[in-house]
Amino acid sequence: MNWRKIFLILAIIFILTGVFLPRDWYDVVPKSEIDLTWIKHHDEPNASPQKLPPIKGVTLLQISFVIEGLVFLWFGLKRCTYTRLSADQLLLITTEENKNDFGTTSFWLITAITVLALVLRLFRLDSELWLDEITPIFFYSPMPTLHVLTGFASANNHLLNTLLMKLAIAFFGEQEWAVRLPAAIFGVATIPVFYWLSRLILTQRSSICATLLLAVSYHHIFYSQNSRGYTMQMFFTILASWLFLKGLQKDCLKIWILYVAAMFFNMATILNSSFVIAAHLLVGAAALVIIKQRGDSPVPLLYRLIAVFGIITLLVFQLYATFIPQAYIYTQQIYSIPGNGFSPFSMEFATEMIRGISAGFGTSLIFLVFPFAAIVAAVGLVASLKRNWALTALLVLPFILTFAYLLINRLNIAPRFLLLVFPFAILVMIQGIDSVFQLIADKVSQKPNTLAAKLATAMVLLGCVVSLASLRRYYAVPKQPYRTSLAFIEARRQPGEIIIAIHHIENGYRFYAEEFNLIEDVDLFYVRSVEKLDSVLSKHGERGVYLVTTFQRSLRFTVPDLEAQIARDWEEVQVFPATLGDAEVRIWRHHHSD
Repeated sequence: MNWRKIFLILAIIFILTGVFLPRDWYDVVPKSEIDLTWIKHHDEPNASPQKLPPIKGVTLLQISFVIEGLVFLWFGLKRCTYTRLSADQLLLITTEENKNDFGTTSFWLITAITVLALVLRLFRLDSELWLDEITPIFFYSPMPTLHVLTGFASANNHLLNTLLMKLAIAFFGEQEWAVRLPAAIFGVATIPVFYWLSRLILTQRSSICATLLLAVSYHHIFYSQNSRGYTMQMFFTILASWLFLKGLQKDCLKIWILYVAAMFFNMATILNSSFVIAAHLLVGAAALVIIKQRGDSPVPLLYRLIAVFGIITLLVFQLYATFIPQAYIYTQQIYSIPGNGFSPFSMEFATEMIRGISAGFGTSLIFLVFPFAAIVAAVGLVASLKRNWALTALLVLPFILTFAYLLINRLNIAPRFLLLVFPFAILVMIQGIDSVFQLIADKVSQKPNTLAAKLATAMVLLGCVVSLASLRRYYAVPKQPYRTSLAFIEARRQPGEIIIAIHHIENGYRFYAEEFNLIEDVDLFYVRSVEKLDSVLSKHGERGVYLVTTFQRSLRFTVPDLEAQIARDWEEVQVFPATLGDAEVRIWRHHHSD
């Protein structure tokens, strides 16, 4: 096969496409929620005016085609062959993966753990959807696939998950379990991949313990049953980190191709995976410095990394060219609003983090074991850096870079932004538990290795039991009780009585309204302002009205006058709990009601 001719033909096609690409189609691509004509919009008095980006996305798309055409032209004119680098031109890292303790038993153990993970993630997969799962259905299910790929209407478009969600809905309908199926599948797939990664730093016994802990983890199950892109991001981040280290060690063409694919799909999942790429670039730069310091030439590996990251950049730029301008404007606006996230060093953020962590372990237990956990984490971090500094850096740097970016740009932070640190936290804790019990066993036992292994395994199994125990409430309580609260109201609502859904509860009630035969503006009214609330009440009176709210904190920041009026004139009669923070659904009756 004459690759040079193929590259030249591709160069001509891409350059001509970039120069002569029609631009009119881009004008009808939705670029904000206002452009979604199939969504009924309500006036929001405090909404910020829509800013225009400095450049059109279609212009960036044309530029990306031309750049890729020039790259193909370069490959077509230059004879390129792949020559594998020698050992002295690569990073030398000693790993634990070749030290087999259990033989084929480990395969069956990981298989069993993966099956357990599958069962835990499929059980109650059909529970009620919450707001951020429902919104993409309204936004993107009716949207043509081309518009999904080229328009940035909301950060809720986790692109890969959105496309898979559309596919699942096309096959199975708008079923809760179908909407969440892609996230659940990737959540399960993460289990064996995490085991492969952990073998780079942990013994086989410890790797199995770490994998089991991830499989039964309350938090990983929570996100595996959440129709968002987070489990996909975690899967591809773990896989890409494993492949990157293999590439630095072996420089195999197949590994680099798989790495490019993994990183591309990682970016196709969520835009903030760019911090993962940045972390890998930093580790690659550190590898070059180490190679130079030991007296070898870093230039061959430098060229290899330039080629690899250059291809990734071109592919990602091509994918998101039409997204970039609008996404930049959106993130600067949406995450500067106090209700969308928390100030990084605020007590609110600390409280939310404690609430989120304690959901899987219990608040009292967290405070009880915090001193021990802090010591174990510190010991584990030091031990991890000594064992495999590169893997440790690959897993912790995305968290550090994300946090730094939010601080520098004075943007709010949400706990889900830090989810990528979760696999790292498990590895560090397992490593710390091993190290601490090894120190203890060395002083009290004649067979310290055996005793340390038993104690460490017992500690991990205890953590697994605690996490499994917390799942009882998780499975019993929905993420956000839209259907539950509607069923409660419908069981009590008399003929002529109405429901007023306030702001953030709107999409959830709209999604489940059909199930209860509720008609908008007849039985069910959506309100986002004091004026609208007064208007509805003037027509229907204050008696016989069920008013419903959720995300009370966000409501207070978004429409404080409306929140204040509800608190003053209405009485809270029922609260339905949620596993998601501040997602409780509150039902109110007017003080004048019987």
